[in-house]
Amino acid sequence: MSTNANNANAGTDPYENFRALLQKNVSFPCHYTFKFIVKVDDQKHDQILAVFDGKHAQITENNSSQGKYRSFSVVVPVKDEEEVIDYYKQVSRIESVIML
Repeated sequence: MSTNANNANAGTDPYENFRALLQKNVSFPCHYTFKFIVKVDDQKHDQILAVFDGKHAQITENNSSQGKYRSFSVVVPVKDEEEVIDYYKQVSRIESVIML
């Protein structure tokens, strides 16, 4: 099913606004901080760590007070806004991850 509204948005990049914000507010190259929250699950934990494996990332993990959720703060060197967006795209493939 296709509508005119869907067709109008079909060619747009969903990261366009975020890219512009990064270009305006961040001086690249830099160390960029990513923050994620996920329900405690060893598989999801391992998937998030795999995205940043070998990338010289500093990863801090904390469990919620009830122990149901785990937060990740990931500081990793990036060369430009496209690398930041690529990391977000990779993590977005992991089910139920909240990206802050």
